[in-house]
Amino acid sequence: MKYLYKLMIVLTLAVSFQSCQEDDTEFGDIITPSNLNVNVAIQGESSTDPNGDGTGIVVFSSTADNALNYTYDFGDGRTGSTFNGAIEHRFVDLGVNSYSVTVTATGTAGAATTQTFVIDVLSTFDDSEAKEFLTGGSSKTWYWSVAENGHWGVGPTLLIGGQSPESYYTPAFFPVPAFGRYCNELTECFYEDEMIFTMNGNNVIFELKNFGSTYFHNSYLSQFGGPSANNPDNADECLPFTAPAPGTVTFTPTTNTDVPEDRSRKTSMLLANNNFMSWYVGSSEYEILEITENRMVLRTVQANDPALAWYHTLTTDVPVNPNPSCI
Repeated sequence: MKYLYKLMIVLTLAVSFQSCQEDDTEFGDIITPSNLNVNVAIQGESSTDPNGDGTGIVVFSSTADNALNYTYDFGDGRTGSTFNGAIEHRFVDLGVNSYSVTVTATGTAGAATTQTFVIDVLSTFDDSEAKEFLTGGSSKTWYWSVAENGHWGVGPTLLIGGQSPESYYTPAFFPVPAFGRYCNELTECFYEDEMIFTMNGNNVIFELKNFGSTYFHNSYLSQFGGPSANNPDNADECLPFTAPAPGTVTFTPTTNTDVPEDRSRKTSMLLANNNFMSWYVGSSEYEILEITENRMVLRTVQANDPALAWYHTLTTDVPVNPNPSCI
């Protein structure tokens, strides 16, 4: 009886071991990438300008045997990833600065090889006036300019026959009227948000205070637990959401739109940590069309539908609900 019992244990272990072996073979051999090589090309680099032409643009090209993916930590608080190893990055700290860049080549089952090196890059772009308007030199809170018609809305990024040129840089498809998102249970969080810009040395820190919920475009609802039970039509709505951590704003020259010079400041803001200006359309990059001490107009392109540009008009005046009884 004891012999039979021991035999059963041995057979069970053998079956289990064989099963594990079969499971392991499904993933194939685990191979760590090797021969990682990184080429660095600083835009405008020459014998007289070894740190580049001041744009701060650097193109990285990495190769490695058996690599499936490459990730970059640029040493300036930002990261990137690519399947083919090639990526462009703009460094924006003023002057010549040293950055410790880490490249990771990843193979099967997460096996990885890394390489770290230091590069010196010159950046000459700055928009000190915009930073002053945003922060007042210390810290400033911005809100939706709810009393304005068209304070929020959407327009095309490509002109179609019959459209006026102005539709390219205005919310021509749908300008929301003044107070147009009050008194609706699906949008009740929208005007509560506070967008805070704080000066920290020569840098600007952005913080979104959303008080626990964010207004999402309907194409993103399923990614964040929606739509809710009271939204059978899958309309845009507020969902519970923890705002991203505050982070440094990257200011860059606007180069990816054709908005006329007289209708744009030609300065763009890239918010850290995938942050956004209250309304979620998957984008963290905002072109500044207009900005003064107490009013600004921003333009951002929807990430999952680049044919649509969204417009935000913000103010430093705290919103006032003209009809408090409705909520």
